[in-house]
Amino acid sequence: MAQEQNNPSDAALTASIRDGDETAFRDLYYRYAQPLFRFLYRRTHDRETAEDLTQELFARIWKNRANLDPDKPVKAFCYQIANNLAIDHLRRKVADPVSPDAEMPTPATEIDETAFQKRGRIGKALAELPDGQRQVFMLSRFEGLKYQEIAQVLQISVKTVENHMGRALKKLRLNLKDLLHQIFFGPM
Repeated sequence: MAQEQNNPSDAALTASIRDGDETAFRDLYYRYAQPLFRFLYRRTHDRETAEDLTQELFARIWKNRANLDPDKPVKAFCYQIANNLAIDHLRRKVADPVSPDAEMPTPATEIDETAFQKRGRIGKALAELPDGQRQVFMLSRFEGLKYQEIAQVLQISVKTVENHMGRALKKLRLNLKDLLHQIFFGPM
């Protein structure tokens, strides 16, 4: 019982938020704001936008708290909202492209070239995955969601999540085979 008071379950938080409990809402925010921000940052590639979208996400949850269902996983619900916000943002961005005169940010620190190249290769390999496979992979590996939660976020079946993940891993292993060999066994 003491554990439930100190660290309430998501279902308990959801039920309390639905009843207007601001403390429960704060607890939900502190539990999920950072991982949701990271998810949104990976989707938007812009810190300020990710912060704004994270705030919008929690504002929507509070505004629509009466519709929360404690029997449904709130974590998946949050990621579903985050995913929809990111999609909406990216659609608006495509409709309103940045002017060619816009100033590009410059890195503040020197970057290790080898690490930069490896990250670039991994990013390229991820970008080459079909959208569904990339989304499933990133939600699983970067956000730590379970297959059931990913299915709810993307509104697909668990079997489809499994298929996307299997195909994504196979393609990544193939595309990054030499890089993986270097990481585990040193330069060829």
